[in-house]
Amino acid sequence: MALDEPKDDDQKVEVEGFNFLVEDSLSNTYDAFSVDYSDSWLRKGFVVFPDRGGSTC
Repeated sequence: MALDEPKDDDQKVEVEGFNFLVEDSLSNTYDAFSVDYSDSWLRKGFVVFPDRGGSTC
């Protein structure tokens, strides 16, 4: 996850007023992403989890 300016081939997704840019190569590799924020003593900040689809079991 990084702050960046949009490029011509980026996909723009707006979720609850936040704009996310996804590189075309990543959107072709992963079905979806989850973005979470943690404020625990162990980890603080945003975490991005890619979802390839299917089960993790």
